[in-house]
Amino acid sequence: MKKVKVWGPIVGILACIVGVYFFLSEDSNLKITGKKNDPVAAKEAQTKIDKSFETPVSTKVMEQYEAMNEGELIQEVHNMTHQKVEADKKWGSSEITADKVQILYDVIKNKNFKNSSTKQMLIDILEPWIGKDFTNAVSAHNRIWSYQKGNIGKATRLLTPQEELDYIEKEFR
Repeated sequence: MKKVKVWGPIVGILACIVGVYFFLSEDSNLKITGKKNDPVAAKEAQTKIDKSFETPVSTKVMEQYEAMNEGELIQEVHNMTHQKVEADKKWGSSEITADKVQILYDVIKNKNFKNSSTKQMLIDILEPWIGKDFTNAVSAHNRIWSYQKGNIGKATRLLTPQEELDYIEKEFR
C-alpha cells in the first residue's frame, strides 16, 4: 500500500511532463521563438528568400538542364516546389533561383515533349515563377505529384516565409 502511495504521484507527474512535452512539440502554432506570427520576422525572412532567389547559377547548371530528358525536367520542377510547400513527405530538393527558373523555362519551351500537355503543364507552372509569383506552388506540386502517380506527400499549403527560409538553410546552405 505504501508503494502505491509513493509511486502514484511520481507516475502522475511524469505523465503530465510527457504530455506537455508532446503537446508543445506537436502543436506547430506554439513556438518558443515567437516568430510564427511576427510580421517583422516574416519580412526579414522574405528579404532573405528574395536574396536567395537572385543567387546566380553556373553555366554548368544550364548545360545540365539542356541535357535533361522529359522525366528529369519534370522531376526538377517537382523538386523546386518542395521549397515552397508543406507536405508530409518530400523526396528531392532543388533551390529556386531566377536563373534556374528562366533556364528551365527556356529549355522546356524549346524541347520536344512526347505529350504536349506535359510540356504545357510545366510552362504554366514556371511562367509565374519568372515574375517571382509562387502562389501556384501547391497546385504545381500536386499537378506534378498526380502526374507521377504520387500517393504520399501531397502538398497541403504554402510554407510561411520563416518556414521556407528554414528549408533553404537546411537544404542548400
